[in-house]
Amino acid sequence: MQRNLRRTLITLLFAAVTVVSANAQTIGAEDDTWITGSGTQVDFSNFGQISISQLLGSQPVNSIVSFTGVPLSSSLGLADTLVARGSVTIADRFSTTLSIKGLSLSSSPDMTLQDGRTYHVAVSLATQSDTGTINFTSTSSEGGTFSSSFTVTPIFTFTNVNNPNEAPHTINCADSGSACSFPMGGSGNWVQTSSTGFDPQSMGIPIVPSGVQIGGYTTVGKPRFGGVQVGCGGTKSSGYGCGQNNELHGEGSIGQQLHGTKPPNDCAQNPPPPPPAPSPTPIPTGCAVTGGGGTGCTATASPKAIHPTTGTNGAATQIQTGTLCAVTM
Repeated sequence: MQRNLRRTLITLLFAAVTVVSANAQTIGAEDDTWITGSGTQVDFSNFGQISISQLLGSQPVNSIVSFTGVPLSSSLGLADTLVARGSVTIADRFSTTLSIKGLSLSSSPDMTLQDGRTYHVAVSLATQSDTGTINFTSTSSEGGTFSSSFTVTPIFTFTNVNNPNEAPHTINCADSGSACSFPMGGSGNWVQTSSTGFDPQSMGIPIVPSGVQIGGYTTVGKPRFGGVQVGCGGTKSSGYGCGQNNELHGEGSIGQQLHGTKPPNDCAQNPPPPPPAPSPTPIPTGCAVTGGGGTGCTATASPKAIHPTTGTNGAATQIQTGTLCAVTM
């Protein structure tokens, strides 16, 4: 009887392993793109070891500069940021590499100095070799949750608007004297894309073509179906939804994303009512998206990062995500 029981257990164990192996799905490397919305800012008074007065010979009237996106390539539409994600095999828990491959932003409005000069500021990427990690957990047959972190190393180029004969000034954050590389982190939901399930285009998330040259990197692309979409969640039976946050970029980014941006104007800004005195009034940090079953995600960054600054915590600047959207049923 013990022998039969042992044989039965071995058979069941083999069957279970066979089922898991049969259901395991490997998804190749993919690219994600972002389109920068409004609200992306850099405070040059608190950004690494950058000194504008030392670089340009005068203090800026306002050290906080706002930026908008500049398309990386006509083949990528309006995308100004490109992030590469390694291949994965779907399991209860799995992870892969993450790396930013393209960044193109432009000051709007330009920086004005106290001596009257005006400089246009462009942001590009210093290196495509910075890497990070994204960790996935499966909570259903269609998706689950994730957390991620990666490093961004930008280059800032300052061009005199009124004197084209003046050579541009650059700050390379890869230089030890600037020390302005910064980490980005995020977390939220993910879902597999499928012609019978979650369709990213229904959320305004386009495909990414392969074979596009961005610096020294050639895109592997991202198809409409058969991939992983982060920042979106839910199931076919309960409904799908995508969150929204600021990440590198500002409020209103279109749904090409790494950590959950979404088409603009789909969230009603309904700040919670202030708590009773003497408690301080909270800073609004979200809005609601009706319909769908998934939730968005949160993102954090060093106070040096390109990111909206929306509140304070004591004497230190606290960077918050600001426009996180929770999807409600």
